[in-house]
Amino acid sequence: MSSSTPEPYQLIPPEIKNDEFYLAIQKLAREANIKTVLEIGSSSGGGSTEAFVKGLRENPNQPTLFCMEVAKLRFAELQNNYKQDTFVKCYNVSSVAIDQFPTEAEVIDFYNTQATNLTRYPLSQVLEWLHQDIEYVKNSGVSDAGIKQIKQENQIETFDLVLIDGSEFTGVAELQEVYGATFLLLDDITTYKNYHNYYQLLQDKNYTLIAENKLLRNGYAIFQKSDRESPFSFSEEQSEQLLVKRLIKPGMTVFDVGANLGDYTLLFSQLVGISGKVYAFEPTATIFQKLQHRLEQAKCQNSSAIQKAVYSENTTVEFHEFSEEYSVWNSIGIPKMLNPKTGSEYVPIVKSEQIPAITLDSFCQKEKIDKIDYLKLDVEGAESDALQGMLSLLRNRQIGFIQFEISQKMLEGLNHTAKETFDLLIENGYECHRIQPNGQVGEQVSNSNSFYENYIAFPELPIHFFTIVLNGEPFIRYHIEILQKLPFKWHWHIVEGVADLKHDTAWALRNGGQVSDDLHNQGRSNDGTSEYLDKLAAEYPQQVTVYRKPEGQFWDGKREMTNAPLANIAEECLLWQIDVDELWTSEQVITLRQMFVENLEKTAAYFWCWYFVGEKLIISTRHCYAENPAQDWLRVWRYKPGYFWAAHEPPVLVESQADGQLVNIAALNPFLHDETEKQGLVFQHFAYVTPQQLQFKEKYYGYANAVGYWESLQSQQQFPVMLRDYFPWVRDETRVDTIDSLGIVPIARRSSSQDNWQFVEITNKSIELQTSERLFPSIIVDGVFFQMYNTGIARVWRSLLEEWTKTGFARHVVVLDRANSAPKIPGVWYRTVAAYDYNAVEADRAMVQQVCDEEGASLFISTYYSTPLTTPSAFLAYDMIPEVMEWDLSSPMWREKHRAIQQASTFLSISQNTAKDLAAIFPEIEEQNVKVALCGVPNNFTPANPSEINAFRSKYGINKPYFMIVGLSGGYKNTTLFLQAFSQLPTRLAFDLVFTGSGSKFPDEFRPFTAGCTVHLLQLPDDELKAAYSGAIALVYPSKYEGFGLPIVEALACGCPVITCPNASIPEVAGNAAIYVNDSDVNGLANALCDVQKPETRNALILAGLQQAKQFSWQRMAEVVSHTLLEATLAHLYLRQTNLILFPDWQQPEEVLGAMLVEAIATIATHPHSRAIALLIDTTNITPEEADLFLSSVAMHLMMEQELDISETLGIQLIGELSEMQWQVLRDRLWGRLQLDYESQAAITCRNLEELPAYSLETLSQTQFSVS
Repeated sequence: MSSSTPEPYQLIPPEIKNDEFYLAIQKLAREANIKTVLEIGSSSGGGSTEAFVKGLRENPNQPTLFCMEVAKLRFAELQNNYKQDTFVKCYNVSSVAIDQFPTEAEVIDFYNTQATNLTRYPLSQVLEWLHQDIEYVKNSGVSDAGIKQIKQENQIETFDLVLIDGSEFTGVAELQEVYGATFLLLDDITTYKNYHNYYQLLQDKNYTLIAENKLLRNGYAIFQKSDRESPFSFSEEQSEQLLVKRLIKPGMTVFDVGANLGDYTLLFSQLVGISGKVYAFEPTATIFQKLQHRLEQAKCQNSSAIQKAVYSENTTVEFHEFSEEYSVWNSIGIPKMLNPKTGSEYVPIVKSEQIPAITLDSFCQKEKIDKIDYLKLDVEGAESDALQGMLSLLRNRQIGFIQFEISQKMLEGLNHTAKETFDLLIENGYECHRIQPNGQVGEQVSNSNSFYENYIAFPELPIHFFTIVLNGEPFIRYHIEILQKLPFKWHWHIVEGVADLKHDTAWALRNGGQVSDDLHNQGRSNDGTSEYLDKLAAEYPQQVTVYRKPEGQFWDGKREMTNAPLANIAEECLLWQIDVDELWTSEQVITLRQMFVENLEKTAAYFWCWYFVGEKLIISTRHCYAENPAQDWLRVWRYKPGYFWAAHEPPVLVESQADGQLVNIAALNPFLHDETEKQGLVFQHFAYVTPQQLQFKEKYYGYANAVGYWESLQSQQQFPVMLRDYFPWVRDETRVDTIDSLGIVPIARRSSSQDNWQFVEITNKSIELQTSERLFPSIIVDGVFFQMYNTGIARVWRSLLEEWTKTGFARHVVVLDRANSAPKIPGVWYRTVAAYDYNAVEADRAMVQQVCDEEGASLFISTYYSTPLTTPSAFLAYDMIPEVMEWDLSSPMWREKHRAIQQASTFLSISQNTAKDLAAIFPEIEEQNVKVALCGVPNNFTPANPSEINAFRSKYGINKPYFMIVGLSGGYKNTTLFLQAFSQLPTRLAFDLVFTGSGSKFPDEFRPFTAGCTVHLLQLPDDELKAAYSGAIALVYPSKYEGFGLPIVEALACGCPVITCPNASIPEVAGNAAIYVNDSDVNGLANALCDVQKPETRNALILAGLQQAKQFSWQRMAEVVSHTLLEATLAHLYLRQTNLILFPDWQQPEEVLGAMLVEAIATIATHPHSRAIALLIDTTNITPEEADLFLSSVAMHLMMEQELDISETLGIQLIGELSEMQWQVLRDRLWGRLQLDYESQAAITCRNLEELPAYSLETLSQTQFSVS
């Protein structure tokens, strides 16, 4: 094709290709709850289209992708590329009409007034592109106004996701056409195409920026529509609503049987989303019409109303109706209901009619519905009749949850009992539970005498535990104490004996492993385990089964052992592997079972564990030996009869398909480590705690001298240590620490006599004490700088981490240890990751984001400019040298620095000057919003005594008085100035020169300045650096720019005079304790080198320097940085200028609470300065879900009764769970407490807020707040 062919006719290579925007598109397309996607500017389909298609293929909603491309050549290629993908619809149209293109004058004005990437091209060329696009649309014959066409043809009111990446000049018009989409993706935000759109959406309260990168090509941004729609709620059955909101998920199929006016139907519709379906059954004509009208008004397109009764057979039934006020009592029975207003007479039935009735079995068969995920059954006493009509569904476990009502009066009207309903469910494999006030599943029940109550039922989920064991003492004795406390059906399958070294464990033979006679007795245990198991089976004959080979025979490997119990498991259940030395609590088992109950789609569960390598020693790292998430620790599976074990190491449970293929059950949809950890499901694994365990591993697995290595580890006194230094079969970065330093409470403990072990079952709270303190909130610190250099920045972060271990803040921190380069500081949690590579930045960002997700990180901060993809980040500015000195900013290092700045939401700097420069170079950052955290000086940097100085000088052969210089370079460090000045000293031969922190070679160009003098190039540890400073005539530091100037304060602290230049941050650091010279004044510096030798001048400088150095402390810097980072984790509270807090007593009746909160919120919402106020509501003694539901009802009341829309003016946030350190930060931001008639004094005291000023509503309404 000719190179002169106009641009719109050419095939062009894709721009969005395998970069972070491509990956973001693919992830959104795969995971978002979407049905309709519009791509404006698909080109030939090799870039963003490809990303969309890859993701959408995996989206369970089966969305449709509408691709628009105006150029015919590209359109033909696009259509051909995706002809096999039926969900891709291609349109050869212009997105908007010709009259929606901008005028030439508008483009010229933009070009001349906005500094964007468009100005890289001549204005004439830009205008030529504009005319070219318009002419092509005019002459090509394609339709214009394509967005409207697609909407009309496909009956789409609003797209779910839109990418605007079409013509350079139509972005603004396109946004107008697609505004309202849940996700808006903008490409080229630094050119005309989406420049205005980007800034418009930034200011739009209806949209939130969730990702951006202005440095990737011409920049991209992703906005998500803010979820301002309050969850639908109604005043009755609050507990049931909380339960429903937790159990019902997008995409579910939900039946509302007995829908009445549709309160539940509307809630269900909102929860299942566009990919779900709701069927609402309401038999009476008048109520049905109102139900239909309500669904239409609410635009519940995912809901269908059916005017039929649900019954035990397909027939007609007589239905009795009360007046509309009491229509909830409409029933096929004839209940006698007292008038609730008078309590003296019965409410009359006003109408009876014949109603068609159906069974749910027949309805689902006709509609081809395989499963009902949630069934609400409210049929006024006819529950057992309705259940009789769904027996097939029940027997086949095709109903996930059944919420059913028991009303004694309604049951009497049909001559039924509650037990009939419970029996039907239980006989068909369902268990029934109460619903707790907080919406949780309560105790299991089998009958009810309640006047009125709702219950929740779901298929039974027993647990079958299995253990393979040989010589299981002492830990085998722990498990039964836990199992017998479980409130549901369970069975323990114990397979005892020797597993021959075959199949999965054949590898041990290569190590020298063997089954020696002293390991067993006729193929069974020889430590008392066999006798204990016999006793156990006799005591629990219905719940414990022991499997053994005949005496003298071995099992054919461990896989045969694990498969042995499966023939006896004839029911769907959870299959739970419990190794002998893996200890769980009953609370953990109950919690996990409930997670599987509430998440029917989950097929397995992975866990972290605390891995003991001594009675009080534990592995403290993850993603390493014994903590590899790719295989450790998979312990629970959702089992169906017919599954079997394909492997044991690691365990692989499979289902055989009709075509012979094996499906790995755990790979389908497991709970991952972070999901189980959040629920406290971290077990304790006592793998290497007794000599007998090590003797077994030494012989059976061939771990040579395992006992000796283990004993050496037990004798170690200083921790943490590397496990590989003691266990040679460990080759990675696994570290070991003490349980005390990690805050772990062990379940198994040796008795004081050391003769036996004792077991203490502890709660999740105590077992996970350290984890919860460390991980909430979790802040990721990327230790990337330690990989690169060992200079001042490394000292800063090493000092911060050391200080944080003293204050406890380190428990909130996870340090990314790049290729094992970070200093190992006791009390700091590390996670080893790959080294940073500037040639693979995008892959690194994806890796960092994955780590942030896995760790549940609230915030990310890098030691040197690395970034995640989406996790909120803080930026610590050390200096702006490249920008001020006008270096080449296209270097990868500085490019990533700018990305980190633009991505950050929180800013810190190590000096006020650096904060000023940061704000000057990036005007969108206000200097006042940059928190200054001045660097410190180590406590041991004090004047050295004469013996220490003499030892230092003797070691390095320094025989003359010496000047000290840090660094050995020209450039901004300005070493040349010193050398020029030094060379002018008449007495220069009387001095040595000590250069620290420099290279090993003195540059040839510097030698003429030091001829005849001895030059020492030294790399010094801290103790010698202290002596070097203390013994020097002066530190000469003629820098042209510093972000801080750490050597200056170190020298001052050691009593070393300083000669420097009054540039950048240096005056902040040196104050009046230094001799200042101009950074180009050779003679001035030469004079200073002479003056500093005068006793009077020198002594004055030393005294002033010691005082000045006291202003700088690593402790203070650590406090400032930790406070700022913690404050950043409170971003979800949207704090304002004035922050008020209130502490409702949530134990009060709902009507009291409601009236109290309505009055309080209305008072603030109508305050003239309401936009400056944030109202924080404490949630002690209430779940977040309950509080949110209650607050929604208050907001609805204010809207309906007072026409007060608090979402528009008032910032109200439920505080939720905060750590004590977060509370410390929040307390500093609180203006006052709003007094209520009923307050939780215990919560106020617990949060140490007794002294916070308290204001009555009357006082508050008259109070003036400062508004900027």
